[in-house]
Amino acid sequence: MATDQISFYDESLRKQIEGSFKSDGRAINVSSVLYGIKSATYRDLGACIDHNAQVLFAKKLLSELARDAAKDTQSH
Repeated sequence: MATDQISFYDESLRKQIEGSFKSDGRAINVSSVLYGIKSATYRDLGACIDHNAQVLFAKKLLSELARDAAKDTQSH
């Protein structure tokens, strides 16, 4: 089970997000040094489970982690 590194610019947050993801055939597990860890099962991904779909889904999950971290920072 290889780990793929991803880096992308999130337009809504206006920042670069970096992290990695692994797929075990049942779920995608994403992690970011800054934002933490999140997992989602393939049923959340839909019918198409190719590598491109995994990358897009991993980006979505990392964006959610970054947004959650930004909300936590603003509420303190």
